Amino acid sequence: MNKPPRYLVTDQFDLGMLASLTADITLTEISLADVCQRIENAEREQEMGLHGGWAAAVKNRAAVTLVPNGPILLLARRVETDCGVIFKWVQVEVIN
Repeated sequence: MNKPPRYLVTDQFDLGMLASLTADITLTEISLADVCQRIENAEREQEMGLHGGWAAAVKNRAAVTLVPNGPILLLARRVETDCGVIFKWVQVEVIN
């Protein structure tokens, strides 16, 4: 069965896309451990046939559609700190 992915992982996202949405969105900062856990869960759920697991959004641009109850974006954002560049993760989900 070819189901769409539940999670899309990316470091490239245009926040301007959110301005045109008529639905509500949630932006939640999450840790790298949370990202890994979501991916592991998605792989298990894909094996059970619940959805298409996860995908790299950069490689699968056609799947990046911001619609209610669509794929959840796991977005890595580069942040400059005193210790150098780190990645912060944000979960972007469109809801009704």
